[in-house]
Amino acid sequence: MKPYYEHAGITIYHGDCREILPTLSKVDLVLTDPPYGIDACNMTLGNGKKKFHRGDWDKERPDIQCLLSIGERHCIWGGNYFTDVLPPSNHWLVWHKVIDGVSFSECELAWTDYGRQVRHLSHHWAGEQKLHPTMKPIAVMSWSLAKCPGELGMVLDPFMGSGTTLVACKQAGIRCIGIEREEKYCEVAAKRLAQEVLF
Repeated sequence: MKPYYEHAGITIYHGDCREILPTLSKVDLVLTDPPYGIDACNMTLGNGKKKFHRGDWDKERPDIQCLLSIGERHCIWGGNYFTDVLPPSNHWLVWHKVIDGVSFSECELAWTDYGRQVRHLSHHWAGEQKLHPTMKPIAVMSWSLAKCPGELGMVLDPFMGSGTTLVACKQAGIRCIGIEREEKYCEVAAKRLAQEVLF
């Protein structure tokens, strides 16, 4: 399959990860933030307002079993929504959002099989434009990379969104593959990666 974008060790594929994953070789780390299947577009915050305005991208939970075989290690944000299909782990990553007076969750959780203990990062959104409804800060994805034991030659994000995992890998000098089914986000990610000075 022809990449949507390919430069300096970073590759983007536009398509469904279920079709693309069987064509890829095993990677050192799968780092991703998949849809959680909680119908987020119909959820409201504490003030009664909709959390997200439109779309059905979170209606169904994806089958993430295939991710376990393609990666040596895994870091899956929102892993608390997949505990029935993921092996037990004592090494969760916790992102404390450092927010006050807002109805969003104060923390988000990532399931990992890093073989270590629970780790916590306090990080406030600052200076980054939100380009995707569930976008993570670059600092959170960079921290997720740094906590993975061993040397990382290739990272995979099969639910790439706006490409934050790829940006974090580019900054760390790590090769990375991203897969995204919505072309508009492939374009967003490609533009972010093409910038000489990243956000």
